[in-house]
Amino acid sequence: MLGGGGGIARVLRALRGEDCRLTAIVSLAFGPRPESDDARTGAAVEDLRRSLEALAGNEGPLLRAIRRPLTVESAGTHPLGNFVIASLANGFGDHRAASCWLGRQLRARGDVLPTTVAPVRRVVEPSGAQAAPAPEMRLRFEGECLQAPAEAVEAIRDARWALLAPGSLYRSVLSASAPPDVARALRRTRAHVVWIANLELDLPETGAISPLDHVLTLRRHGVRVDAVLHDPDASLQFDTGDLAYQSMLSIRRPVCDPGDRAVHDPERLRAALRELIAPSATSRSGA
Repeated sequence: MLGGGGGIARVLRALRGEDCRLTAIVSLAFGPRPESDDARTGAAVEDLRRSLEALAGNEGPLLRAIRRPLTVESAGTHPLGNFVIASLANGFGDHRAASCWLGRQLRARGDVLPTTVAPVRRVVEPSGAQAAPAPEMRLRFEGECLQAPAEAVEAIRDARWALLAPGSLYRSVLSASAPPDVARALRRTRAHVVWIANLELDLPETGAISPLDHVLTLRRHGVRVDAVLHDPDASLQFDTGDLAYQSMLSIRRPVCDPGDRAVHDPERLRAALRELIAPSATSRSGA
């Protein structure tokens, strides 16, 4: 499972407890803040914390503690878990080791790995000389440590299903799947690569691009997509013929929350994913 933000956390909660081995692969990319500020606040490790919380084995005191907001005068207010992971990474000298250690303490039902060995800056900018009002945007990463941990590459290589979680297209989905080593692993894996599609447009980030353009944007960044799992009643409507023309399978399932059609319903999502992965579920069934 690759992604970030609330999207990957919701999918991980839906899959937690299923008969499969889960590996969440999340980004250490941060936005335009100065690197020193992000190092102090642990902002780059937000998705590691969210995913560990989603996979935690029980609602114990440690889980409650890392969720609590902590105010540090020089850094502002952030969940305690962000500072804990950043401090552990300094101690271990390795964000992967820090996440795995904290996962063991939380009895996480799966592994949570970073896409890069250290935090990198995420920059979204127009691609080439394109006219307004809607230039094609491109995500790039800045940093000296763009390589992925070997364990993340191996998880993608060995998976039967590589699921891309819904979420902010650039900030979450591409930040997790487009770093060079990760995108290369997705292109080479024998796993089925499925994007669990967003339910509505993310207007501040992507503008009013078409549903198909969402997946074509992933492909333009080198991210392979074999199939799209989408709700036929969502406001973001995918055309089966358009997906087929791009050699992508359309998987239509009701996954919207009936009370809030902007979010995925955990039970509906669990049922759709169980149906998807069950025929080939093994001890290594999903990255």
